[in-house]
Parts: sequence; structure tokens; C-alpha cells
Amino acid sequence: MKVFTKKEEQILLSIYHLEDKAYLIPIREEIKKYTGKEYSVGTIYAPLNRLHVYGYLTTYIEKPDAAMGGKPIKYYRLTKKGYAALEALKKQNEMMWEGFKTPAFED
Repeated sequence: MKVFTKKEEQILLSIYHLEDKAYLIPIREEIKKYTGKEYSVGTIYAPLNRLHVYGYLTTYIEKPDAAMGGKPIKYYRLTKKGYAALEALKKQNEMMWEGFKTPAFED
């Protein structure tokens, strides 16, 4: 399995949660909502593009909309490979966290 960066994992999960509303800005906002971390647009775009190139995402362009300033918007969707990657990531994380217990600390 490919080793994903935390940011790539967050992007894949954001696209999963956003469903058909996944484009650059909402993806960025979704990551902030769950992590509190605010990434720049460029910091999100590079791994987003990489995930697309490697086949984890597919894209489509929505026609310009006056409400969005008349600019076309590139939307992202998970591919079958993207869903499989999320399944593998979930399983890997569960296995790594299995049995974790916080020790009793003495102050």
C-alpha cells in the first residue's frame, strides 16, 4: 500500500465527506473544520493534484455560474482506487491504535 502523508489522508477524507461538493475551497474548509489547521490553497492543491495523477481521484469541470463569479470550478471525486485507499488507511490506523491505553501518571 502506498504510504500517504497526513495531508493526503485529510484530503481524501474531506472529499469523501463533501461528496459532490468537493472542490478546492470546501476541501480546505473541511480540513480546518476537523483539524483546526488552516492550510493555504497552494498547500492543498499540490497533494490534491498528486492524488489525481496517481488515480485516487477523478475530476470534472462545472460550467461557470454567476454566483461563483462566472469561473469554471474543478470538482473532485474519489475513484474506486481512492475508496480502497481509505479502507486500507482506516484498517491500518485501527491496527496501529489497537490496545492503546493511557498510562496512569503520577504528578
